[in-house]
Amino acid sequence: MTQTQVTGRTAKPEVLGEWTTNHGNRLTLMARRATGYASIWLNHHGKPVKIGYAVHAGGVLREVRWEPLWNEQTDAWKTQQRNHIAALIAAWHAEGTPPPQPATLPASVLGIFDSFGFRFAVEPTATAEHAILSILNVAGSLTPVADLLHEQGHIAGISTRPGWKSTPDDRKRHWRHESEAILTQAAEQGRL
Repeated sequence: MTQTQVTGRTAKPEVLGEWTTNHGNRLTLMARRATGYASIWLNHHGKPVKIGYAVHAGGVLREVRWEPLWNEQTDAWKTQQRNHIAALIAAWHAEGTPPPQPATLPASVLGIFDSFGFRFAVEPTATAEHAILSILNVAGSLTPVADLLHEQGHIAGISTRPGWKSTPDDRKRHWRHESEAILTQAAEQGRL
């Protein structure tokens, strides 16, 4: 779809999608950008008739309400329509949302790696044989998860911080392997 068309201060409604029910009825979902509201319309003999509305936030469907005559439909019918509506709202939101900009890393970060869906960063400290492994959030801030003791990049020990003690051993091994690769390369380049 195209960007929001604005006249004056009100965004024009956009058609998010149309679909046909199992009984041959043609339904249309319409919404305006920057609102949490979408209306559901039935094409009845060539004329649009509002049969319900949907409340959404951030591309997630929160609630569907039906007009009195349509509230008598079966739960199966309502679920089927809700699924169509949820998919249309999610797709509409996704195409209207700019991708997040990658966070700028602090200059002290030696390297980063991804592990089990999270991004981690390795930073040196004032002590030559000590480094910190931190988790990186989308805002670019670092939360320490482990202390790394190393000798010219080769890790001699890893100590998880409180709150991370119960991390499974396979993940700790992965952290150790990736951190050691970063620290070894930094040592070879004289960055430690």
